[in-house]
Amino acid sequence: MVSLEQVKDICGSQLRGSIEEFEECFIINGQKWLDKIAEVMSNLPRINISADWQFSEQEKQQLRQYYDANRLLVDCLNSASEKVRSHIEDTLLLPIAEIEKRPFKN
Repeated sequence: MVSLEQVKDICGSQLRGSIEEFEECFIINGQKWLDKIAEVMSNLPRINISADWQFSEQEKQQLRQYYDANRLLVDCLNSASEKVRSHIEDTLLLPIAEIEKRPFKN
């Protein structure tokens, strides 16, 4: 099995240099580097992250509500005029106080 240390050694000190040096190194050794990374990745243990998830009924309901709210937002954005869509996108992640300073103008 190839270690990550061996993968780093393919380009050696050139990785610590400038972008140009890295690009030059990648042109010369890129495929070999990618092959080694793929080999390392193929030897990692597979983990099924969903196997341990056991949601309660309340958690399932909350996840469903979250999904439904996001789906509604996407549907509204897709059917809104460009002006409305732009206003929503510009204010979506702002705090309420900041949103209130930017009232929507028709």
